Amino acid sequence: MNSLLSGSTIKSWFQYRCERKTRYETMDPAELAAVPIEKDQREQPWALLGVDFEDRVVARLGRETGVLRPAPSENGLRERHAVAFLKGEGSATFASQVNLRPRGQPEFLRGTSIHLRRNFADLVRREIRPTGMYFTVVDIKATRAARAFHKTQVAFYALLLRSLLTELGIAATVQSTGEIWRIPDDGDAEGDAWTVEEFALKPYLRLVEDFCRLKLPSIVDSTVASGRDDTFFHVYFKCEQCGYLPHCIQSVGRDQPPWKRDVSAVPGLSHEAKRTLLSIGVSTVSGLAELGTGVGRIDGAGWALSRRADQLVSRAQALREDVIKPSPEPHSFLMPPRTDAAIYLVADNDPVDDTLVTLGYRYVDANRVEEQVEVLPMSDRRAEADALVSIFGRLIRDLEAIDAYNETIGGSNNPASLQAHIFLYEATEAVALQNAVKRHLEDPRVRTGLLHMVRLFPPDEVVPEPEFRGMQHLPATAVRSVVEQLFSLPVSVSYDLRQVSTALCRAGLIPKSYTPPPAFERPFSALLALDISRNLREGRGRGPDAEAIRADVSARLSTCQAVSNWLRTEHQRRIEAGGAPMLRLNKQPFRLQASFNPLDAGDLDVLRAFELLENRAGLLDALIQLARPKRVRSESGRAIGPMRLINVSEKGRYAHMVFAMSKEAEDVAFSSGAFGLVLSDGEPDFVLEPRLWLSLGCELMDPWRNDAPNLLRLRMFRPNFNGPVFQEVKRRAGQNEWWLDQGFVDFNSAKADAFLTFLGAQGEQ
Repeated sequence: MNSLLSGSTIKSWFQYRCERKTRYETMDPAELAAVPIEKDQREQPWALLGVDFEDRVVARLGRETGVLRPAPSENGLRERHAVAFLKGEGSATFASQVNLRPRGQPEFLRGTSIHLRRNFADLVRREIRPTGMYFTVVDIKATRAARAFHKTQVAFYALLLRSLLTELGIAATVQSTGEIWRIPDDGDAEGDAWTVEEFALKPYLRLVEDFCRLKLPSIVDSTVASGRDDTFFHVYFKCEQCGYLPHCIQSVGRDQPPWKRDVSAVPGLSHEAKRTLLSIGVSTVSGLAELGTGVGRIDGAGWALSRRADQLVSRAQALREDVIKPSPEPHSFLMPPRTDAAIYLVADNDPVDDTLVTLGYRYVDANRVEEQVEVLPMSDRRAEADALVSIFGRLIRDLEAIDAYNETIGGSNNPASLQAHIFLYEATEAVALQNAVKRHLEDPRVRTGLLHMVRLFPPDEVVPEPEFRGMQHLPATAVRSVVEQLFSLPVSVSYDLRQVSTALCRAGLIPKSYTPPPAFERPFSALLALDISRNLREGRGRGPDAEAIRADVSARLSTCQAVSNWLRTEHQRRIEAGGAPMLRLNKQPFRLQASFNPLDAGDLDVLRAFELLENRAGLLDALIQLARPKRVRSESGRAIGPMRLINVSEKGRYAHMVFAMSKEAEDVAFSSGAFGLVLSDGEPDFVLEPRLWLSLGCELMDPWRNDAPNLLRLRMFRPNFNGPVFQEVKRRAGQNEWWLDQGFVDFNSAKADAFLTFLGAQGEQ
C-alpha cells in the first residue's frame, strides 16, 4: 500500500522526531490492525480542547467578518465551495476547513511512493488587491506559545496550497508569512479571544521540503509486519502524549528480562546514543551493562554517549541486577547534610490556563509536622493569588520563627542554631511557582510577599555589594536531581517520584512509596496530568475531584520527605563507615535579612527588591551549575578540565599561564574577553564561594589558535596570582588538576541601587 502523509504527521515529526510514530501514521489503519499495533484510541483532553477552542474562535470570526464554513454534518468544506473561494468568488474573507490535497503528487514528493491524505487547514485568508489575489494559511492552536513544530505544519499546508493553485490554474500568491492564532497571554482556553503570531515561512518550508525528500522516504520504507518491525524508536518523556505508547512501552517494562528489555529503559539515554549502540549490535539493557564504560570510546560515539558512558552503564547494571547502587558521582553539592527545619513544596501547573492547579506546603522539624494543600478548581487568577499569599505567608511565618529563635540563642556560632532548607521533587515545580508570582506582581499582597522573599537570603545586607556575602547558600533543592546524581536505580525511562520511591521502598530504604491511584498514574512524571486538571476545571465529572487531588498532593509531599530523609540517613551511614561525605552543600543557620523592613517599604524599595532578586537569581543559577560535579560541568560546556599547567611567566601587571587541555574542551563556548572566569582546582570550597572569585579571576587569551589548538592561554593580575588564595590553589591543583569555570558577574545591580538611593534622597528633600 501507498504511504499517506498529513499535516499532523509533519507536526508530529518535528515535535517528537520519532521514526516509528511517523511510519505508523503513514500506514493505513487496516495495516496496523493486521500486525497488530496497539494504540490508545481514547480522545485526548488536549485534542478535545484544541477542537473546542478552534470552534469558538471561528464562530466569533464568523460573527465579525465573513467566514466560509462547512455545514455541521460535513467533514470539511465542500470541494466546489473551496474551489470557488480560491478562484476569488464570493465575499468571504476566510474559508475554514479547506481540503488542500491536490489530485496529483506535489513537487516536493515527486519520485517517492508517498501520497497525501486529506489535509484540512483551519483557516485560509483571502485578500483581493489591485495587484492580484493573496492567500495566508492560518492554524488555530490551544496553546500559549507557537512552537517550531506548529509552524512546520503551517508551512506544509502552504506548500499544498501552492500546488493546488497551480493545478487549478489559479493566478494567486501564497503569502511569505504564516500565522498561528493562539490563546492570549492574559486569556484562557475557554474563551473565544486569540492572539496572532505571524512568522516567516521560508525557513520552515525548507525544513519540510528537506524532510520529505531526504528523510521521509527511508522511514516509510521500513518494514512493519507481523513478527517484524524495523522502525527506529526511543521511549522517553515526550512519548507520554503518543497514542502508540502502549505498544512501545512493552519493550521497556519490568516484565521484560534484561536480555530482552530495550535499551531505551536506561534513563538519560538519548536518541543518538541509542543509534550508536544499535550500530554495534547493542539493543538491550544487558548488552549495555556488559559493555562497560569503554562504550564511550567506540568509533562513532556521539558527544552524549562518550561523556556519560560511565553513568549510563551504571544505570543499565542497576536495571539488570534490580538493585540500587551508587552512581559514579560520589557526592552532591545540591543538598545540605543537615536540615533542622525542612519545608516541602508541591506545585502543579495547568499549561492551558497557565495557572496553578495545586500548591502544597509541608513544614517538618523536631516538634511538629504541619501541612496545607490548596486545590484550585477554576482558572481564576484571584484564587491563584489567594493561594500564593496563603502558602507563602505560612512559609514566611515559619521562617520568621526560626530566625527569632536563632537570634535569641546567639546566632550561627551556637550549635543549637537551626538550619532551614526548602525541598521540591521536580525543578519544574520551582519554575511554576516563579511564574505564578510573576503573574501577580500587580497584587499588593504579592508585592509585599516579594519583599519578604528578599529577606530569605541569609545573613547580611540587602544592598548588593562586591562580595555578595552570604548568598552562596542555595535556598532550595530539587530532590530528583540529587537522586539522579548519586544513585543508579532500577527504574525505567524516567526518574519520577513514583518509580524512585517504589524502588527505594522495595529495597527497604523508605517506609512507604508514592503509589497513586490509576487515574493519577503517569509513565514519566508524578506531576498532575493535563487531563485531570482539565476535567476538574471544565466540570466534566470524569476525573478525580478536588479531594482526591488534595490527597495526591499530600502523598507526594510525604514521599518527597521520605526520600530526602533517606538521603540524609545514607550520608550519615557513609560518614560512620569512614567514607567521604555524600551531601556537601554548606548551609549556615537560618537568619532573615535584618536591615530591610517590607512593612515600611515604598515604591523605590520595590524596585530595589526587583533588581536584587534578579541579581540573586543570576547568581544562584550560576551557583547551582557550579554545585554539580566537575564532569557534569564539563559536559554542559560550563567548565574546562582537567587541564595540565605547562608554563608560567610573569610580565608587567600580569602572570601568563599556558595549559594543555583535551580535544573535547574545544566545544566549550568560552571566548577571549569573557567575564567571570574562575581558575581553580574545581573543588567547591573555591568555586562555590563568590567571595573568592575575584582572587581567582582570569582572562582567556587567544583561545584555540590554529598552531596550538589544544593549548589554553590565561592571564591573571599578578597581585592575585601571588596572593595567598591562588597560591593555595596552586598547591592543591599541582600540575594536572586545573579547572576553568564560568562564574557570575553583575555590573548593573550596584549601579541601579546607587541610582535608586539617589532618587530616594531626592524625594526626601
